[in-house]
Amino acid sequence: MKDTLSEILRGLRLKGGIFLDARFTAPWCVISHITPEDCQNLLSDPHDFVCLHYVVSGKVYVGVGDGERMEVNEGELVLVPRNDAHVMASGMGGQPINHRQLIEKSPNGGLARIVYGGDGPLTHLICGFLATEERHNSLLASLPRLLKVNIAEGVSRDWIESSVRFAAQELGKGEITSSSPIVGRLSEMLFAEAVRSYAAGLPEEEKGFIKGIDDQYVGRALAALHDRLDEDWTVDALADEAGLSRSAFVERFTEAMGLPPMKYITQSRLQQAKQLLRDGHLAVAQVAAKVGYEAEEAFNRAFKRQFGLPPAKWRDLHS
Repeated sequence: MKDTLSEILRGLRLKGGIFLDARFTAPWCVISHITPEDCQNLLSDPHDFVCLHYVVSGKVYVGVGDGERMEVNEGELVLVPRNDAHVMASGMGGQPINHRQLIEKSPNGGLARIVYGGDGPLTHLICGFLATEERHNSLLASLPRLLKVNIAEGVSRDWIESSVRFAAQELGKGEITSSSPIVGRLSEMLFAEAVRSYAAGLPEEEKGFIKGIDDQYVGRALAALHDRLDEDWTVDALADEAGLSRSAFVERFTEAMGLPPMKYITQSRLQQAKQLLRDGHLAVAQVAAKVGYEAEEAFNRAFKRQFGLPPAKWRDLHS
C-alpha cells in the first residue's frame, strides 16, 4: 500500500505544513481548527483541511463536538480529517478557550508558539495540517472524524520521531521556516503513516475507498484517475494503468470499490463538479471541461440525473 498511497496523495494534490509548537502545562483546555490563514504560504485557495497533532511528550485528551474525548500519549499522532472544531485538554473536563488567543508569532519566520497553562505536567505538541485546492477528496471522506495512530508501533517510528524532533528544534531556532518544503514533507509523511495504520486495522467490509488504495492494481488506477480526472478515461485505459486485463480489472475494481469503474468515474467527476459550481468561479461549460465532459449537454444530463437539477440551477441554490 505504501507506494500506491503516495501516488494517491500526489494525485489529490495535498500539501502540508507545520504551523505551531505548543507547550501546555496542566490544567489547560483549548478549542482549535485550521483556517486558510494557517496555510496561506502554501495554497492560495485551500480547502479540505486536515488538522494533525503529534504528541512529543506528555499526553492530551482530544474530542470533536459532544463526543467522548480520547487520550493521546507521547509518540502518538491524532488527526482531524475534516477539520472539525476540536477540544484539546489536560483532562476530561474544562472550559475551552480559542487557541488563537494564545499564539505568539515568531519574529524570524520560525514556528509560532503557545506556552500556556498552570503548574502541572507539561504536554508538548507539534501541530500541522494538510490542505488541497481541490474540494472533493474521496480519501478524506472515507476517514473518521477523529483518528489516532501510535507512531511508536509503526515501521517508520525512529525516522518519524527523529524527523519531528529535528523539525521542532530547527523551527524553534529559526533555521528553517514553517513554509519550508522539509516541514511540508513531514506533515505529509505523518498523514500517510496514519492512513496506513488506520487501513491495516479495518475489517474488509469497512474499507471502502481505503480498500481500493490497499489493492496494488486498483490503487494504481485510482492514482492515475484522480491525478487526471479530466481525461477521456475508458475501462481499457484504466486497466492498462492497473496492469490487468479488462475483465480482471473490472472484477477486481468492483469488488474493492463496491461499484464498477465507469460508475465510479462518473460519481467522482460529478462530485468535483458540485464543488466547482459551488465556488462560482467557472461557467458551466468550463466546469464540464474541467471534470472530463467534452460536451456541455452531456454534462448537464448526467448532473441532472445524479442530483435532480441542471448544474446552473443547482449552483443558483447552493453557491
